[in-house]
Amino acid sequence: MFSSHFTITSGFRMVSRKIHQLSQLSVDMPSSYKEAIDTLNRLQSNVEYIKHAKVQNNQENNMVEMHKFLKRSGMSLEQLDSLPVIHIAGTNGKGTTCSYCESILRHHGYKTGFYSSPHLLEVRERIRLNGVPISKDKFSEYFWKIYNRLDKEKSASYDMPLYFRFLTLMALHVFVSEKVDVAILEVGIGGEYDCTNIIRKTLVAGITPLDIDHTTLLGNTIESIAWNKAGIMKPDAQVFTAPQPEAALKVLKQRSIEKNATLEIIKNVYTEESNSGIPRQVRKTNASLALAISKAFMTRINNNNLSKFTEFNLDLAKKCIETARWPGRYEIIPRKSFTFYLDGAHTVDSMQVCSDWFLSKTKETNRRVLVFNVTGERDPENLLKLLVKCQFDVAVFIPNVGDDNDSADQEDQIQPVKRQLERCHLNKQIWTSLDGKSAAEVLPSFAKTVNYLQNQSFKETDVLITGSIHLIGSVMSVLDPTLGGSL
Repeated sequence: MFSSHFTITSGFRMVSRKIHQLSQLSVDMPSSYKEAIDTLNRLQSNVEYIKHAKVQNNQENNMVEMHKFLKRSGMSLEQLDSLPVIHIAGTNGKGTTCSYCESILRHHGYKTGFYSSPHLLEVRERIRLNGVPISKDKFSEYFWKIYNRLDKEKSASYDMPLYFRFLTLMALHVFVSEKVDVAILEVGIGGEYDCTNIIRKTLVAGITPLDIDHTTLLGNTIESIAWNKAGIMKPDAQVFTAPQPEAALKVLKQRSIEKNATLEIIKNVYTEESNSGIPRQVRKTNASLALAISKAFMTRINNNNLSKFTEFNLDLAKKCIETARWPGRYEIIPRKSFTFYLDGAHTVDSMQVCSDWFLSKTKETNRRVLVFNVTGERDPENLLKLLVKCQFDVAVFIPNVGDDNDSADQEDQIQPVKRQLERCHLNKQIWTSLDGKSAAEVLPSFAKTVNYLQNQSFKETDVLITGSIHLIGSVMSVLDPTLGGSL
């Protein structure tokens, strides 16, 4: 938290406290975990894959590589076939929908495994057992077991899986070894050629609202994106989709026939009010999809004579949705005269919702500040122009840096800070051309942004932080390091 004496003379004491916490963390952290993270960071990351991939050939090669590394890691496809899987693809709301499904099934007595990306604070957040990130010791154990096997069998120095491939393999090993009752897999990018699509058998799958994103890999039309997302459909799978644009829905229906899967468009049946802060329409869609997926999964498990579990309880499921948290999405964090609004929106549709959400929660009399960054091949102008209506007094463009003591889990070797700062200056120019009224700055970190804002005024200030989920993680590492730890 911020210091109770939130003044220029006292400075930003929370940052000092956070530095102390991180220094203690480095002392207490098992050396094998830190070494595991350092070694993982040296692997070519998923971002690098996006940067160099060609739309067809390299994506298809991705699955060839996954099969090769799965075998080398000591696991067969037949072992994976025994894993009860819920697979979820889409553009907006994947993580939230997965977290709802996980909470519902866990509270019905299932031992859950949940694989998601990206992480906010620590890599181990991506692999969860019963809703909790695996421990550092368990992460280290599985990491080195798999890494050493792959390293021993590599044919050349570069013959190792990319960052995201490795973590996907590791998650599958964890879920099979820990004998989970259900593995909930969030697709990384697309579906057809995504690493998680090495799964051959899926009981239930879900597709969240589609939007234009990752066009380098998925194409720049809603039809090509729908085709890729539908790749997670498997024979005899029960597939549910959120309402989609007509062109996308047509493709999904065609693909379900090709894949011999059933496809159902969910109805927005979730009508409960909530104090979660998530916009009503977003909550309704994600929750309705999660309810349909969870009920179908439980029905299929029970029909397969695995009836050690109770039947689906709608009231219990709704309570699980109300209590489930997925940090970094429509998060509101008050700190003295500042209120921070965090959302990892990075597509046109999600940014439209984000800007409306921010306006609905703030007062016109308060000072308004935008903190923004964008990653990947996304066009910042398409996102920034949706934020002009918020009438910000100040816009600050920063790299994905919390402070000078960010942990190794947040290291980005593909998009170094220098390169991010260059893009921040371009974003500032774009913003100035869109909105000539607000002040605009480029700063090196979130901690320095808070100090800058603190020095400007003590008026009640609402700060919207958006554009990248990686930025949200960096901000959370300063505001509240506990937020990324559990659902």
